[in-house]
Amino acid sequence: MDPRHELGQYGEAFAENWLTARGLRIMDRHYQTRYGEIDLIARDKDAWIFIEVKTREKFSNPAARDAITPAKQRRLAVATMAYIRRHRLHDCDFRFDVVLIESGQVEWIPNAFTVPEHWTV
Repeated sequence: MDPRHELGQYGEAFAENWLTARGLRIMDRHYQTRYGEIDLIARDKDAWIFIEVKTREKFSNPAARDAITPAKQRRLAVATMAYIRRHRLHDCDFRFDVVLIESGQVEWIPNAFTVPEHWTV
């Protein structure tokens, strides 16, 4: 297996355990759509949370945070819309979170970005 893919899998499993310990309930993982993958899908009370996980072994340039580009946000948003349609969640609250894991440190960013109105749900 590609070392980067292996690191990504490790980071996603770590993030899942870390978020579960903080009260989130993981509903799905590695959800594939033709638009891209959603790393983790969770519930927190009444909200659905679509989570992107970025893992780096050490602090790097560009930083993990910089990998959440507008293009990545758009792909995640479009994949999320496909999930919402498929599971008929149109009336549910949802948000996009990001979990950054760098050099063993975890940063959880709830509501990391929002969907612009022209990216229709």
